[in-house]
Amino acid sequence: MSMITFSENHESSLIAFEEGQPLASLHDPRGEGLKWAYSLGVLPAEHVVVVGLGAGFHIAALADVDPDVRITVVESRESLIPVFRSQFPELEDRVEIRVVQDAQDLFKSELFQEILNHRSFVLSFHECWGQQADFFAELFSHMTGRSVDSLKYHFQEFGINMKALYNLPRHNLSINDIAPVVEASVMAENQKQIFRVLGELVK
Repeated sequence: MSMITFSENHESSLIAFEEGQPLASLHDPRGEGLKWAYSLGVLPAEHVVVVGLGAGFHIAALADVDPDVRITVVESRESLIPVFRSQFPELEDRVEIRVVQDAQDLFKSELFQEILNHRSFVLSFHECWGQQADFFAELFSHMTGRSVDSLKYHFQEFGINMKALYNLPRHNLSINDIAPVVEASVMAENQKQIFRVLGELVK
């Protein structure tokens, strides 16, 4: 487990460090968070899932920019949570934090099922990923249906031959990547047509 430490910056805000690497801007963590939150534009869903808590300034900024959005944060480093809660007590009822240590924790969670059922908007904030970058990238792929493992959850209701999906290269997949698998499946023709249309839209 990596070592998490905290240090005050010139504004007396606590900045989280992982193995000596800051998980937010040392000089302007609030500005960094606001820049990210504003860059998202109008959020297309009332529930957003953010991969990575870090020092939490981006979460506070997101809550400020959209006061109606419900926020769930996925994080693996539990020691970040108490400091976030003490630094942003006003977000206690608005921000839920789920601790995920591996992919199976995610797949078995109610959160993953909610993402599937309600198409929650999944966001990433790479600046806070630190030493967990590879793991968080994997979680992001799973939650957005871009990994082979998560596709079986997204498409199992359509009767797609899942073995064919595992022959695809191990990278972030797109609709175009899975089009041949869909075409070879036994699903109804009208369902295949939906995937064809989606494939045309993302070209």
